[in-house]
Amino acid sequence: MRDHGNFFDFLEVIRRAESGEVMKEADFDKKLGKKVLSLMKQYEIRYDPKCVIPTDDGLADRVYQAAVDLFLDLGVYCTDTQRLIHFTREELQWALENAPQEVRYGREKEIVSVYPRKVEDRRDPVCFFSAVGTPVTEEMFLPVARSYAQEPLADTFSGPLITSYKGILVTSGSPIEVEAAIWNTQMLREAARQAGRPDIGIHNFQSTGEKTDATIASAQEKFGAFPGDGLLVAAIAEMKVDFERLKKVAFLRQSPYVLGALYGPLMGGYAGGPEGTTIALVAHHFLGLLVFSAERHNSFPIHIHHVCNTTRDMLWLISMVGQALARNTNLIIASNAFMASGPCTDMVIDELCAQSITSTVSGWHLNPSAVAKNRHPMRCSGMEPRIHAEVGHRVAQTGLTRKEANRIVLKLVEGYEKRIPEAPIGQVFNECYQMDKIRPTDEYESLFAKKKKEWKELGFEVI
Repeated sequence: MRDHGNFFDFLEVIRRAESGEVMKEADFDKKLGKKVLSLMKQYEIRYDPKCVIPTDDGLADRVYQAAVDLFLDLGVYCTDTQRLIHFTREELQWALENAPQEVRYGREKEIVSVYPRKVEDRRDPVCFFSAVGTPVTEEMFLPVARSYAQEPLADTFSGPLITSYKGILVTSGSPIEVEAAIWNTQMLREAARQAGRPDIGIHNFQSTGEKTDATIASAQEKFGAFPGDGLLVAAIAEMKVDFERLKKVAFLRQSPYVLGALYGPLMGGYAGGPEGTTIALVAHHFLGLLVFSAERHNSFPIHIHHVCNTTRDMLWLISMVGQALARNTNLIIASNAFMASGPCTDMVIDELCAQSITSTVSGWHLNPSAVAKNRHPMRCSGMEPRIHAEVGHRVAQTGLTRKEANRIVLKLVEGYEKRIPEAPIGQVFNECYQMDKIRPTDEYESLFAKKKKEWKELGFEVI
């Protein structure tokens, strides 16, 4: 169980959610948009499409200061009370100074320690292998989850989700949601056992159940949720929370599970373009720290039109947020990769490479990966996070600089960016994996080998 003394008083958060300034949600959204625009001008934050991985430390620091100003001025909006939760500069500074410096997942020989990374850090990033909630059939859940758990570079894993259980549609708040949530947790632990890794940490052991009662019902050791596993609590875009999320926090604060916060701002939404969304995403980390008592932080910024984060502007955003946080805080942060294309395509491999290089060199840990815009059922496999993780490890081990990383990533982006609007959705799991062995097909393995040869010609070698 975590030390509550290292986190802001959660009861005070609830008090402020009940007593803060009243504001209509639409007015809050407008205020956010106006404020980020003002901060962009004040701090001279400009996106450069020719430099997706900036080397300007001053720019990263200005992004950070702009995010602090946004958070302190705007606050956090509670949709249930229509009130603002505000914090002082002193409270934010105290929370940052007392943020966890380590979290641990797993048991016995599978324990992994997660630490704050720095820009151009030569330590290997921790890799949280995840299907990111891709919908799969009940019959395919176990083999899909196993394909993630069995990967050697998977430090932790989590699974897909099911939309129906025993032929009944899983709807939010229904009794079947509780049944499905329990089954979800059981099957993830069974996947770990079948992969020969029964003690591996499951960083998010529940993705099928949305409501808090379903989450709590599934959080039992007899179902396979052990101390050293974790759950993610997602903020509402942008800078909002509700009672459902705060109820999960109330439970998780008293639990043995690692409490992670999840942020998915929409680039092109309320915060505007890449500059404004960059400021907003950094500010979300303050929300997670103060409101959610988050021990670690996971980000999946998304392009509002392309539903991925591998476009040129999204990679700039990811790099700037990582650098801003890595230079100015000791928060434990992970970058969640969202690809436009699907499994077993040459495009997805290049997207994975570009996203991983950008994230790793900019100070993030890695949480790969959502593919095929995370929209198409059955299109996910353990091969995609394998590619992402191998690239990330290689970036750290070779000491790739931001300048060199930018050159390589720009070449990759130039090769696929025109295809993003109509990106190929690729193959479903049982087409790109050998089902009897739960291994990638020869076609998929050969495609990756081919891509590695192409990358070597760019000056980036993945062994």
